[in-house]
Amino acid sequence: MAYETILVEKKGATMVITLNRPEKLNAMNGQMLAEIDQVLAELRRDTATRFVILTGAGRAFTSGADMGPRGAPPADTTQAVSEQQRLLQVAREQDMVQMAAHDRIRSYLNLEQITIAAVNGYCLGAGLVFAIESDFIIAAEDALLGIPEANTGIFYTWGSSARLSRLVGPMWAKHMIMTCENVTGKQAVSIGLAVQAVPNDKLMDAAWELVDKIASKGPLAIRLTKKLVNAYTATGRGDLYVVEPELVGHLYVSGDPEEGGRAFREKRPPKFSGI
Repeated sequence: MAYETILVEKKGATMVITLNRPEKLNAMNGQMLAEIDQVLAELRRDTATRFVILTGAGRAFTSGADMGPRGAPPADTTQAVSEQQRLLQVAREQDMVQMAAHDRIRSYLNLEQITIAAVNGYCLGAGLVFAIESDFIIAAEDALLGIPEANTGIFYTWGSSARLSRLVGPMWAKHMIMTCENVTGKQAVSIGLAVQAVPNDKLMDAAWELVDKIASKGPLAIRLTKKLVNAYTATGRGDLYVVEPELVGHLYVSGDPEEGGRAFREKRPPKFSGI
């Protein structure tokens, strides 16, 4: 199948997925997410593929979600609505978006294949979600991993705050989310966010070396180990699946995410209401 925003290549028992919008630093738009969903559906039926390497084309793994307008009213609105009604509608739409995102990340997390994120350049926000939900992260030494969401008035969603907290501990998770400061690939290793940091030109070599190491082990034992560790570390994620979309909806009623998005596009400091 041909894709427009990702590249998919099979090498033996390994699938390499490359996010491919380099002119946009591989920002994830609706089309890219839909194409990722198609590949995940393919992988669930693919018993011959044992490994997945996820990386990005050009200067970034991915800069995160494509920052389009948030909650703009539909063009075909036939009657005036109050600002509160409009924000409530935006909140309901975001609730559905978040549920779909949770389903997507669960699908990726629960793949039978061993997943390796080969992180080059920027790995931010929603892009970092896919990295931390991978079985392993190998980062370029100068890669920048971070969570800029709070800059635009939203918190870290898609259910990944729990996973991040288990990887790096609650304090580092709060620091990354609340300060929006990036960590380098080397720092990511030191806090438990990545297993290895290598020069950028050695990144894919390191990913393939890890594939080779695991491929020589008993395939059933490896698959069952992934399931056991994922089950052990899943505590709390089920609750997030239920409550996080509603919390996101509540956030959008405040108007802060729309103001944050406008400020980002207009390159000015946001004026949050915080209500």
